[in-house]
Amino acid sequence: MEFRKISADDEIQMSISGDLDAGGQFGEQWLVVAGEKLMVLGHEGDGVSLRTELNIGDLIEVKADSLIGGGTIEALTSRGEVVELLRYSNVHSVKFAEAAKWLTSRIKGEEPGPISEEGQARCTKCGLLLRKGSKVCPRCVHRRKVLTRLLAYLKPYWRVAVGIGMLMLFGTGGTLIPPYLAKVLIDDVLVTQKYGLLGWIVLAMIGISLMAKVVLAIRGRIAAWLGSKITHEIRSQLYEKVQSMSLRFFDRYKTGELMSRVGRDTRELNDFMAFQIPFLVVNFFMAIGISVILIIMNWKLALLTIIPAPVVAFSTMAIWKRIRYYYRRAWHRRAQLSAVLNDTLSGIRVVKGFAQEEKQAEMFGRKSHDLYLATKRAEQLWATWMPMLTFMLGAGALIVWYFGGRDVMSGKMTLGTLWAFFMYLVLFLGPLEMVMRISTYITRSFAAAERVFEILDMESEVPDETETTPMPELKGFVEFQNVTFGYDRHIPVLHNIDLKVEPGEMIGFVGRSGAGKTTMTNLICRFYTPDEGAILIDGVDTRKIRLDDLRRQIGIVLQEPFLFNGTIAENIGYAKPGATLEEVMRAARIANAHEFILKFPDGYDTITGERGQRLSGGERQRISVARAILRDPRILILDEPTSMVDTMTEKKIQEALSRLVKGRTTFAIAHRLSTLRNANRLVVLDEGKLVEMGTHDELMDKGGTYRKLVDLQREMSHIKGVDG
Repeated sequence: MEFRKISADDEIQMSISGDLDAGGQFGEQWLVVAGEKLMVLGHEGDGVSLRTELNIGDLIEVKADSLIGGGTIEALTSRGEVVELLRYSNVHSVKFAEAAKWLTSRIKGEEPGPISEEGQARCTKCGLLLRKGSKVCPRCVHRRKVLTRLLAYLKPYWRVAVGIGMLMLFGTGGTLIPPYLAKVLIDDVLVTQKYGLLGWIVLAMIGISLMAKVVLAIRGRIAAWLGSKITHEIRSQLYEKVQSMSLRFFDRYKTGELMSRVGRDTRELNDFMAFQIPFLVVNFFMAIGISVILIIMNWKLALLTIIPAPVVAFSTMAIWKRIRYYYRRAWHRRAQLSAVLNDTLSGIRVVKGFAQEEKQAEMFGRKSHDLYLATKRAEQLWATWMPMLTFMLGAGALIVWYFGGRDVMSGKMTLGTLWAFFMYLVLFLGPLEMVMRISTYITRSFAAAERVFEILDMESEVPDETETTPMPELKGFVEFQNVTFGYDRHIPVLHNIDLKVEPGEMIGFVGRSGAGKTTMTNLICRFYTPDEGAILIDGVDTRKIRLDDLRRQIGIVLQEPFLFNGTIAENIGYAKPGATLEEVMRAARIANAHEFILKFPDGYDTITGERGQRLSGGERQRISVARAILRDPRILILDEPTSMVDTMTEKKIQEALSRLVKGRTTFAIAHRLSTLRNANRLVVLDEGKLVEMGTHDELMDKGGTYRKLVDLQREMSHIKGVDG
């Protein structure tokens, strides 16, 4: 519904519809701003009634709060009252968050910006809800477009494709000759008893068949190479696309699901490109050639034979649509199963530590049962229709025996012609039956292609701008300008952050868990981009800095370091490809890691195990520090690097970090406030807002949030006896 005027003097400035009524049930309400009035309108019978009316001048703030399954938009009046305006489902969360910002700006007398209509996207054709970030509707995607896109990968190899096509034609010709020779053998040799021709015709049939098989083998080898090559390119392209996506993308997609797309889906495409397409093309040529031969031999009998073919074709197409739906569902279920399996295996120590094997097995069983049901429906549907389609195809052979037999007995057709006709018919019906069977595999391949292209067509949320600024040497000046950010855009985690950091300065982020400390560092690395405001490095917006230049000059030491399953030297050298062993050892010495590495029998060639599990937590942390040292970054991020180690190990890591931070712009996060004693300034965050900033002594003198945190830590560190 659209409102143009509320009264003669009040122009509508904003009108947004919600999908829940005052009782929380589905029903439409509107939030309307007209002149100086803020109103909520709802249905009343066949008309519209005024539910709420407020004066904008009497308001202090309007905010949108998240609830379970939806949200509410509320207004705070100058009298301190909180007025609930309306409720909405999660689909409209972003829209109403934008509306709340718009209204708050209007209340403060600022120029409000445009309201985003962003929400969970729907397909413009069928209305199906699409996955966030995706523009591909699995229900409406055009099969011809998918096939055309797959075939486009053949363009660089068109000469090879043409060569395969020629071999197909040659092989098809070799397959079509033997039935005609069988006709000659029966009519001109066996009936007339010409012993001299018998051996030559048999030898000719053997030679032609052998030649056709050799051509088939050569064509198969080339097709297998080409299919594998194209699949490799698609798989690499998909992997690079996944690597380029922001962390928001990985928040939406589970690891197991992505592994399924990169691994299993591309394997289905390999089968399609290497085997299914050549099979279809060969049998297409075969069907045309056989049809022409059958019509030339006996056009009346040929027409009778081909009568069931259109019925079979239309039936197959109708069934295919239904089967494709079930296979798409099965693919989704398989991805969910992979995600559960990946979670279980990755967290197997937690599973066993809490004796939850039975629970995980039950969860895996549920997902496996869902996959079983989806796969069963597709396979059973095909198994039900396949015998009927086969029977209809076989009816053509029965027609040939009856009418052809009558023609032979009446002398209108020779026995050799009937036999050749029947052999051609077998060649025709056999591939046609296989085409029906292969349609199942093609359906699976198309479903896999849709899933692959869905990822490839996504836009990265942190792409390089069209015009980027090369910055091979950063100085390290970092500035936050009115930065607001939320992992869900309508739920801000950081609010209006302003911060300037000089090159070489060490900044400590302090605050309770969830205050936004790690989020600040994520934005500096451009893992995410601000929803509002900007982050500048050396005066340039990070969105305009070439991403490679930015990330190459940032070093990160995480709370829980991640090591790859390789040698210690490989893990340290990961920060600098091509680093010499001397450089790796120098970095290890600075990180206080060299001594414990040499204690291993294999030294720097020691295998760390998956996620570094063969090393202790302190050893893993010192290797991660060595990795950061080897990178020699201009900006360093320390995300609670000593929170999970003992006191002696912490001392060694602190010594290594003190050498690492010299001359670098450093951002450090630590719950142990003693870790930040070398920081030039401390930035105190509370609920996403910058509430205090200064040195340790300055903040202690203020007696604010920081002082409370320090006092609380001191209290917790006292050893209290247990009364007994």
